[in-house]
Amino acid sequence: MAGYAAENPAKVERLVLYAPVWYLPKPAPYAGAYRIADGAKGQPARGRGIPRDRLEETFPAAWYDQWWKANLATDPGGAARNPPIVRAPNGVMKDLAEVWAQGRSTYDPAAIRAPTLLVVGEWDGITPPSMAQALFKELKRAKYRRLVVLSEGSHSISLERNRMHLIREVQNFLEEPAN
Repeated sequence: MAGYAAENPAKVERLVLYAPVWYLPKPAPYAGAYRIADGAKGQPARGRGIPRDRLEETFPAAWYDQWWKANLATDPGGAARNPPIVRAPNGVMKDLAEVWAQGRSTYDPAAIRAPTLLVVGEWDGITPPSMAQALFKELKRAKYRRLVVLSEGSHSISLERNRMHLIREVQNFLEEPAN
């Protein structure tokens, strides 16, 4: 969305970036068009960054299981495998390895003109608050910009106990009167 907003400033009224990527020095390796995950192997990544003693309270295993089943329903081919898997496109991994890790961005944040909201969880171990803070500084021409760090949330805050904080922040930003 940031790339689209940078290239098409007249078409974007407001921009929300949730857990935005801004330079990952060591991206994960990738191969092929898709990466695969099975439910059991995905469990350790559940709530990455959440203190272990707070994991079940913040992102219950039952919620993860429900999310996993919903994902399987989107990929009948993967769901039919044993064990069932979900395939995710590797485009973002390709961008991370071939562009971001080379010290370049896939877009110019200074070209973004729309009011912009950056939202990140304090425990996000994938796109931490420091990454959002660095991006915030680059949004020099946005009509206005806002950075919100949500307490007790990880990269997956949209699936966690504090998800309503995320939903309210985004909704308030999108519905507030234009300056």
